[in-house]
Amino acid sequence: MRNSTGRSAVPPEVLIASLVAGGGALLFLLVGVVKWQVDGDAGWVRFPLIVAVLELVVAGGLVIGFRPARITAIILFLLLGLLHLLATLNEGPLWARAITGVLSAAHIYGVVLLNTAPALTYLKRGGLR
Repeated sequence: MRNSTGRSAVPPEVLIASLVAGGGALLFLLVGVVKWQVDGDAGWVRFPLIVAVLELVVAGGLVIGFRPARITAIILFLLLGLLHLLATLNEGPLWARAITGVLSAAHIYGVVLLNTAPALTYLKRGGLR
């Protein structure tokens, strides 16, 4: 979506929040796949796959400006930020705990970005109803 000046009509805050959702989903799925290969238990992939689907849908909704996507993303980001924080504080490989710590911080940053004025304007007034 471009405006008359040729620049993207989507504010950078919304694009970065969408990147947090999409990138975080794929990184969490990658951690699950690696743990599956190491432990041999396919159960490591089930929850990250569900999270990836939810986050990719939310990321798409944010980019196209679907109004309910903002509150959905905020709720999902807060829940996933808490989940990743609990995984960071739990026992497990250091590399997995470090990645989940970064994912926790990124999701909380996504909540902050979605509460900025440009994101509010785009997602409340300028997007799809």
